[in-house]
Amino acid sequence: MESARPSPLAPRHSTDAGKYLDRVGGFLRQRPVEHSVLLSVAAAHVGEAAGATSSLWLWVEDGGEVIATAQHTPPHGAYLSTGPAGAIQVLARTLWLMRPGLRGVAGLGTAPDEFAAEWSRLGGPAATPTMRMGVYAADSVTIPTGIAGCLRQAIEADAALLCRWVDQFVAEAGVAPVAKDQIGPRIDAGLLFVWEVERVAVSMAAVTAAEGGVSRVQYVYTPPEIRNHGYASACVAALTELELGSAGRTCMLYTDLANPTSNGIYQAVGYRRLGDAVELRFAAQTP
Repeated sequence: MESARPSPLAPRHSTDAGKYLDRVGGFLRQRPVEHSVLLSVAAAHVGEAAGATSSLWLWVEDGGEVIATAQHTPPHGAYLSTGPAGAIQVLARTLWLMRPGLRGVAGLGTAPDEFAAEWSRLGGPAATPTMRMGVYAADSVTIPTGIAGCLRQAIEADAALLCRWVDQFVAEAGVAPVAKDQIGPRIDAGLLFVWEVERVAVSMAAVTAAEGGVSRVQYVYTPPEIRNHGYASACVAALTELELGSAGRTCMLYTDLANPTSNGIYQAVGYRRLGDAVELRFAAQTP
C-alpha cells in the first residue's frame, strides 16, 4: 500500500486585512514579538477599501495549517513572518506573479534572504541590504537615575514640533517616511510621548497599540543639540515601564545594528536581544 504523498504547500491571499487576521492571527500570536510588525500593520489596515494598489495579505498553508505569512503595503516592500524556507519561496513566487515591481523585502532571520534568492532565481533583480536590525524585547525595566525631567503624553500643541522631529528621525535613520496625517491620530490615540525638562520637550518616543500582548516602541528621537544628557534613555525606560504596567504585556523594539549607541541604551534599561532582522532592497529594473 502506497503511503500518502505530502500535501503541497498552498499559497493564499486576500486584500482584506480583517479576513487575513481571522485566518493567520493564531499563527502570528504564537510568536507575537517576532510578528509584532505584521500584527500591528494588519490591524491598522482593517476596513481599508480595496483598489488597484491596495495592500496584499498572503499566507501559505500546509495541510490546512498556516506556516508562513507576508504582507505588501505599497509603497513599502514586502514584510515576512518566520517560516520554513519552502514556504518563504512559495510567497516569493506568489508575489512575483502578483507584484512584480516589488521594491524590497524585510523580516526576521533568514526569511528575507531566502525570499530574495528565489526572487533572483525567477529573474528578478539582485537584493542589497539597506539596514540590519537587532530585535529586542523587555518584560522588566531599569529606570535611569539622575536624569532631569519626566515623561508625559504628547498633546495637540506638540504636533508641529513632533512632525519636525519625525522628519529629522527619518532623515537620520534612513527609514520609510511617516505620513503627516498620522501624527495627529497617534497623539489622539495616546501613542506619542515626550520627555520634558522644565516644561520643554527634549525627546520623544512612540508606541504601537498592543497586539498579541506586545507593544513596539518606535520613533525614539532627541535633537542633536541636546543629546548626551540621558533623555532618550529616560524616555524609553519610562514609556516601557508604563506599557509593562498592563498585565501580560511585553515591549519590543528594533535597532539599527550600525548604531552602537542606541543598542547600548536599550540594553542598559532592560531590553534583551532576541535576534536579527534585515531590510533588503531590489535593484531598479531596466525597461
